[in-house]
This record gives sequence, structure tokens and C-alpha cells, in this order.
Amino acid sequence: MQIALSVRGLSKTYHSGPKTRTLTVPALRDISLDVAAGEIVGVVGRPGAGKSSLLLCLAGLLRPDEGSISWFGEAVTGHHVPPGLAYVPQRAGYYSFLTVREALEYYATLHDLSSANRSAQVESALREVGLHIHATRRVSSLSPCLMQRLGLAQSLIGSPRAILLDETLCGEGLLFDRDIVALVTRLTRRGVTIILAAPNPVELHRIAARIINVVEGRAVAARREYAGRVAERFC
Repeated sequence: MQIALSVRGLSKTYHSGPKTRTLTVPALRDISLDVAAGEIVGVVGRPGAGKSSLLLCLAGLLRPDEGSISWFGEAVTGHHVPPGLAYVPQRAGYYSFLTVREALEYYATLHDLSSANRSAQVESALREVGLHIHATRRVSSLSPCLMQRLGLAQSLIGSPRAILLDETLCGEGLLFDRDIVALVTRLTRRGVTIILAAPNPVELHRIAARIINVVEGRAVAARREYAGRVAERFC
């Protein structure tokens, strides 16, 4: 089994208030975990439990106070994030005046791709998530469900090795959508590692091979859900 992600002793504390009366708020407490290449892992917890802090640290966007993170054998540091990571927050920001295709093309310019490759990847991402029929619509006109599809399409640009979705697909039923489940399954069969955060496990049980519960910054339990049979029905 090839390990895609290795986390050891991850801790993060936020500080608030005036200097004379600073309050410390532990966000992550000594989290350690391993995730295999091609595995789908769900991270669940109540608001404020530490899910977003964990995914931000994994993406290299937030520096932990203690601990180590490595992707594909490369350490995440303040100066280096291993290539191939795609992170999408719950509410990704886009210029509302752009069309769906233009928003993805703009994001694609952040990757070291040729013009032809960028266009091909944008078109492929649109079709993968079922947005090709909405490609000319303005972002400002999209429903919440279509915005979630746009976030998922964004994560596909650049041929990522790992995708981190921070409640990106929750609440609108996308994780119960046959085509979306099939897409996620195809990605993992190509070896893409996917980590999905959600406030509760109901939506994640359908596709996640493993559920990690985060309570007050601690990974207090991990339960393996053998979702292979479910995934096979969608492929």
C-alpha cells in the first residue's frame, strides 16, 4: 500500500484578544494519521471542531505549531508544498461577472500548462461535473448546487494527485448524485487521494472508505466503511 499522506503530532492553537489578556483556542491537538494513495477519507465534526484547520494545514495554507505533514514522501514546510494538491473551500471565490468557462480558464492560468492543455482540461472538467451545458452562464447566476459543481471542476484542473474538499460538496445532495459518485470513484481508481470534510457523516458514508471524527481538535475515532460495493454500482 502506497502512503499518500502522513501526519504526525499535528497541533495548532489560535490566539485572540489583547496582548495583556490573550486567549488561546486549541484548533488541532496531536493529530496523527496515514492516508493511502487512491483512498477516499471523510473528516467529520461539528462547526469549530477543527476540520477546516486540518485541511488548511494539509494543503500548506496554514502553518501548524507542531507536527509534520508529508505528501508522497515530501514534507510540507513554510517554503514548500508538494505539487499536485488541490484544495477547495466550502465557498470558493470567483469573479461573479465571469462565465463558468472563463472562471475555470482563469484558475487554469495558475498552473504551468500550455494554452492547448489548459483549454482541454477546462473542457474535460466541465463535462466531468456536468457543467458543460452551463458553460456560458455567469457565475452570479448559478444556484448553490451548480456552484458546488464549479468548485469540484476547479479541483480537477492541473491533474491533481490529491484533492481536499472542505465541505465543498455538502448540503446540496451532490454526494448522492450518481454521476458525481462515479466521478469520484474514477479519480480514486487513477490513484487520486480524496479527503472530504463534512459536518456529519450521513453524506460521506456513501463514498468514503474511512471516516475520521474530529472533536475539539482531536481525531477521537476512526471507523472504516467498506464502500466498495456502493462504488461499484456507480461505475
